[in-house]
Amino acid sequence: MELTISILILLPVMGAAISLFSAGANQHASEQSSIDANQEARTALEMMTTEIGQAGSHGDVYTTLTSGVMNSTSEQPAPVASAAGFTVGDFVTVDTGADQETVEVTAVAANSFSAVFRVAHDAGDPVRLFALPYTTGMLSPSGLAANASSTVTTLRFFGDISSNSTLQYVEYNYDSANNQITRSVTPIAQSTKNPAIPFVRNLRPNSVQFTLNTDSRGVVTSARVAMTVQNSVKSGRGTYAKLQETTLSSRISIPSAIAGSALLYELQRYGGVDRLPDTPPQVTEWANYEDQ
Repeated sequence: MELTISILILLPVMGAAISLFSAGANQHASEQSSIDANQEARTALEMMTTEIGQAGSHGDVYTTLTSGVMNSTSEQPAPVASAAGFTVGDFVTVDTGADQETVEVTAVAANSFSAVFRVAHDAGDPVRLFALPYTTGMLSPSGLAANASSTVTTLRFFGDISSNSTLQYVEYNYDSANNQITRSVTPIAQSTKNPAIPFVRNLRPNSVQFTLNTDSRGVVTSARVAMTVQNSVKSGRGTYAKLQETTLSSRISIPSAIAGSALLYELQRYGGVDRLPDTPPQVTEWANYEDQ
């Protein structure tokens, strides 16, 4: 009888303890999920800030001829130890001393580039790309004027994003249907653009803003990224309960674009040989602003 009475007394106590433990476990899981979502968004924004800051950058390249080239009035391929980092439109300096000349790259292969050489060069001669920045590193939608800003759904930019002298094309797209930001990265030397993959999820609907800002020469020299992440933890009670949110934003200056714009100003004001590189053909092909 005493044992029965003890069990009857303990049952509600144990039930309450189990219920309290379960509620605590659920709360901990929800809070951990919230922390993970916030950390994912913060890490993503840091990466976006770093990569956008590299838009328009162009690394120097040093290599050598592996066989000689003839002087000619037509373009010819020049075999080199490596053509990595060369892009059509680049100006490269070949050789030294009296035989040194600067030529424009007209085509690029794995271990050669094509150009018109006015001077003959021998195997082992140095080939150097003293890279100038791209003023079009962050591509802007058509019609964006000077000293203006525009909010877009997709950021499209290119440059030496990884600081390894290899140009890459990057897209960040706000996927409103799935409340996420996707990311695609493709080496310029590649023939097709890589597919986009989810990058930031659990975004509040219509909370993402990509804003581009131009200077007096129409060059995009800064961008702003803003987003609001919805956590899995609700605040409030009953009908007033809603998901907790964290708003993140970053305004990013683009040093290479600023430098390129300054060089463009010098050329426009004082003249000289314009060797600022054009937008690579692959970038022009991949960048489509119909959705902007």
